[in-house]
Amino acid sequence: MKPRGLLTLAMAAQVVVTAVALVASYAVASGFGIAQLVALLASAAVAVLLARLCARSIELSQDKGIAMQLAEQAQTRADSAQMTQAVIKTALDAFVQTDETGIVLEWSLQAEALTGWSRQEAIGADVVDLLIAEPLRAGFRQRMMRLLPELSDTPIGIRFEASLRHRNGDEILIEASSAVLRLGSRTMINNFVKDVTQKRAAEEQLIQSQKMDAIGQLTGGIAHEFNNMLTVITGTIEILADAVKDDPPLATITKLISEAADRGAALTSSLLSFARKQALLPAEIDVNELLEELAKLLLATFDKKIEIVTKLDGKIWLAFADRGQLSSALLNLAINARDAMSDGGKLTLTTRNVVFGVREAVAVGAGYAGDYVEIEIADNGTGMPQAIVERIFDPFFSTKEVGKGTGLGLSMVFGFVKQSGGGIKVSSAEGRGTTFMIYLPKAESSTLRPTGYDQRKVVGGTETILCVEDDRDVRQYVTVQLKSLGYKVLPAANATEALAIAAEGTPFDLLFTDIVMAGGINGRELAEQMVAARPSLRVLFTSGYAYDSPHAQSRATAGAPLLTKPYRKAELARMLRRSLDTAVDSVGDPIPTPYSVQAEAEGFLRKQSSDDSAATRSRK
Repeated sequence: MKPRGLLTLAMAAQVVVTAVALVASYAVASGFGIAQLVALLASAAVAVLLARLCARSIELSQDKGIAMQLAEQAQTRADSAQMTQAVIKTALDAFVQTDETGIVLEWSLQAEALTGWSRQEAIGADVVDLLIAEPLRAGFRQRMMRLLPELSDTPIGIRFEASLRHRNGDEILIEASSAVLRLGSRTMINNFVKDVTQKRAAEEQLIQSQKMDAIGQLTGGIAHEFNNMLTVITGTIEILADAVKDDPPLATITKLISEAADRGAALTSSLLSFARKQALLPAEIDVNELLEELAKLLLATFDKKIEIVTKLDGKIWLAFADRGQLSSALLNLAINARDAMSDGGKLTLTTRNVVFGVREAVAVGAGYAGDYVEIEIADNGTGMPQAIVERIFDPFFSTKEVGKGTGLGLSMVFGFVKQSGGGIKVSSAEGRGTTFMIYLPKAESSTLRPTGYDQRKVVGGTETILCVEDDRDVRQYVTVQLKSLGYKVLPAANATEALAIAAEGTPFDLLFTDIVMAGGINGRELAEQMVAARPSLRVLFTSGYAYDSPHAQSRATAGAPLLTKPYRKAELARMLRRSLDTAVDSVGDPIPTPYSVQAEAEGFLRKQSSDDSAATRSRK
């Protein structure tokens, strides 16, 4: 019964007892005497007894209510603590709780995985001593002291980034959310910590890629214009050299000019490689075989103080890349490694198969997730500081002395790897050497090696060629060279002029067009329109660069060869015959007797003829 009910019952009982006592005393004796006094005392005693009973019942009821409240509060606290622990255990981020001095009070499983320190090792330890490198501890503590008042005034907490040290010594970049919790006189700091190392690496990779793309667009355009000029120089110098071949002094001068033009062509080729705008001939490559050849070359040419070590995976996949460009890239990296080991050292060449997920592919700048062949070139030379590592792929950036490098070597490597659909990564530290890791796409089993050009001696012809070139000097030079080879030439300054010539019904056998031209129609689009109207028309492309040339062709111009600028007269003549001598039917489909096998066929016939003659002589 509730305390109010007990009090009401006690008062009612007191009234009844008092009334009964008074009635009984008046029945025994009249007036107020001893009997009435006894009745009143008995009533008072009963009242006291009832009051004490009521008080006791009230105390018991209150005690029971307080006990129930305490039990409910304890259960609530236990549920809250259990829920908090569940949240901490299931959270993706690590949870670290410290007091205001930085002593660890709580350490979640995720914190163990993130830092390498177990809960038993972390509890009671100073979080700064545990996670911050020694040279940075004093500054970090000062930062914590400045943040503590800010945390106290900000109920929602604050977010910040910091660099921590893993137990194994690795650096971790983290993002932390911190908030203050006060329980009585105690102050605790709750921290949720997330590893953002790979995220930041991916962001930096994206920024670097965007920067390199922008520089690549610039250098590719410059190289294209230089190639137009070099085409005129290298071509006309041949004409001049032939004219002065009987005059030794002038012949020497023309040779010097020709060699300088060749060096200029090599320089622009490096620029185009960096810009990922040079035509590649990718094929299946056994990288182990390539590295074995490279190791033999290095052993024969490098100082004996440098040890060459190969660690080649016997089950390496075939890579899909341009063999010549890959050889140049690896030789470039090996020479850089040699220069970093002037006092001798070890150069290690390693191959292995790797499978990348999306995150790993992004981290190395590869084109997509999948199978890659890794080539690692590591030295134990002087190494590089981080500031230099961040710039080594920039064109014309070099740490070598003036005159000892163009600064294009690593830019060329970077461009070649990117254009091949692969990725590249560099790791270096001062005094610890440098490691370059190249990742090339795995070759598919269906990939076929491209057929090489027929290297037979080629001649001119009498066909009519529609030559489309927007650069006036190059157009004039090509016209002269084509006429010197015996061809009839229809020059056009742009696609519009070429289409007008074709619309007039003028007959011609081959369209020789630059790919990149001013105006609304480029060379590929021009070729598509003309082949649509003349299916049997032959096409030969030329360009100072050929950005994604294998992938940009339509079905109508698929297989049309490309002559890269600058080119000489012999190269022009050979490519023209390669295009014109390919047999096609009336609708433009190739007849299955490709030009590339005619040399073998003629050789076979000559051998048969000589064998028949020998047999005839023996019979006689």
